[in-house]
Amino acid sequence: MFIGLPSSGKTSFIGALWHVVLSGEIESAFSVIVQPENREYLNLLRNCFLECEAPERTKIEFEKKIELNIRDNKTGKTVDFIFPDLSGETYESQFEYRKLSVDYVNQISESNSLMLFINPDFIKKAHMISHAIAMFDNMEDDNNDADHGLIDKVEWKPKMCQTQVVLVDLVQMIMNKIRKPCKVGIVISAWDVIKNLPDKTESEISPSEWLQAHLPLLKQYLSANKQTFHYEVFGVSAQGGKYDEKKDNTRLQSLIKQSERIIVQVGNTTSHDITIPIRWLFNS
Repeated sequence: MFIGLPSSGKTSFIGALWHVVLSGEIESAFSVIVQPENREYLNLLRNCFLECEAPERTKIEFEKKIELNIRDNKTGKTVDFIFPDLSGETYESQFEYRKLSVDYVNQISESNSLMLFINPDFIKKAHMISHAIAMFDNMEDDNNDADHGLIDKVEWKPKMCQTQVVLVDLVQMIMNKIRKPCKVGIVISAWDVIKNLPDKTESEISPSEWLQAHLPLLKQYLSANKQTFHYEVFGVSAQGGKYDEKKDNTRLQSLIKQSERIIVQVGNTTSHDITIPIRWLFNS
């Protein structure tokens, strides 16, 4: 299963993956045995990848189930790779309304692995208690000075929740439905953004270290449930840069092999092979 909140990078990953599988530019990648029925949609995502255009976000009413019959060129193993391209709003709705669709539950019950997508650019971080206290102290001072009385209360809404809480909840909701033990490949999308940060302590960080620093609750939850979840963290840039920047677009399109702009990092090892996270899920 592919899961992730809005703009987490799922659709971009699929487009880049389909290009690599179809082009054969990477020797260790997969090859297609039978052409999928929804290849028109996959080709559309591939064209977005080749043209350096951001794919349109998947809408709830246009969610698709993608099926690939592929062979691992490295091992010769043939597998059926089935995953839904669900919208990020679907997962937000699960968190807010505490409901799972019947089709989603059925797919989860047949799965023994997850790919959890996270985009560093779209994270709601936790607020320190000390910061909150200081904020309220300032508000009280302002109100007293202006003789406004009590501070206006803000109604809490699920969308205010920090990202790591939502992600942990998404995994918890399917914990008793998925096959166990479950392998969880955590994909930190837009990894090129991290690698290009001016601060070397941030740009040279490994994907696992990034998870520990920015989403410690999620890492603690998976580590505390080792009998159920076996996880690995991957830094992935399916695009290789920012599509809305002319300089990046020119650089990316100048490459003879477009798969060479893909970045995949595991630990301190970097590669252009976007199939690495998938192969990790397949191999025991």
